Amino acid sequence: MIKAAFFDIDGTLLDHGHGGIMPDSTKESLCALREKGVKLFIATGRFPAMVSFMERHFPFDGFVTMNGQLVTLRDGTVVHRLSHHPEDIRLLVDIAKREGFPCLILEEDMYFHVKPSAEIDRHFIWSGLPAPGLSEPKMDYDIARLQDHPVLQFLIYNSQHLSALTPLKHIYPTSAGGNIYDIIPKEGGKEVGIAAAADYYGITREEVIVFGDGDNDCSMLRWAGTGVAMGNATPAAKAAAGYITAPVDQDGILIALRHFGVL
Repeated sequence: MIKAAFFDIDGTLLDHGHGGIMPDSTKESLCALREKGVKLFIATGRFPAMVSFMERHFPFDGFVTMNGQLVTLRDGTVVHRLSHHPEDIRLLVDIAKREGFPCLILEEDMYFHVKPSAEIDRHFIWSGLPAPGLSEPKMDYDIARLQDHPVLQFLIYNSQHLSALTPLKHIYPTSAGGNIYDIIPKEGGKEVGIAAAADYYGITREEVIVFGDGDNDCSMLRWAGTGVAMGNATPAAKAAAGYITAPVDQDGILIALRHFGVL
């Protein structure tokens, strides 16, 4: 029996090919799951400020954000938090400043760039948030923050810069697609955050269903009792899933829930 469902956002809940809408069948599915008492969570690589807009679509029970590094309930209760090793962040800042590549630092509630970057600013303009390089005051990262404000994730904006991160010994790069790379602790991942959320409610792995479409969804698709890849998913996500449903814009979530008898 499924007791909890976790959904990626982009390409899973929302169809960005049609203006970032949530298909009617998806919204109806979420409402039906809620009526059955299933716990409903978002599971995304986005950080909290880039997830709040989802409230316009549906009132989820909780949020697995930053690829599993932070799990919060709807009332703000923190269920799980995993931060980067401080020595890795110190090395990162030194390397990013020396090499001059775009890098975004993410704490639990704040975000900063290491150096001003047009690529980062465009990312934030797309998301509707104040860009670090365009806001006042400018949001430059101060390494002194590290003592009291752990870093949960950082972003690199071009794959050619990943090799510069070799000195960082406790990291794992992942990506939802495109040329933005989410760098998380090696011991992290969406499945770690999902497991923490499930455990909070006394829900077993076999009672969890997850939906995803990107490479950063592979770990949760393999971990869950029922892992569903969207028809528009990457090859890696499809290979990691136990079931491949229709694309997001072709009632993929509803089809999968009916296939497994959840609805």
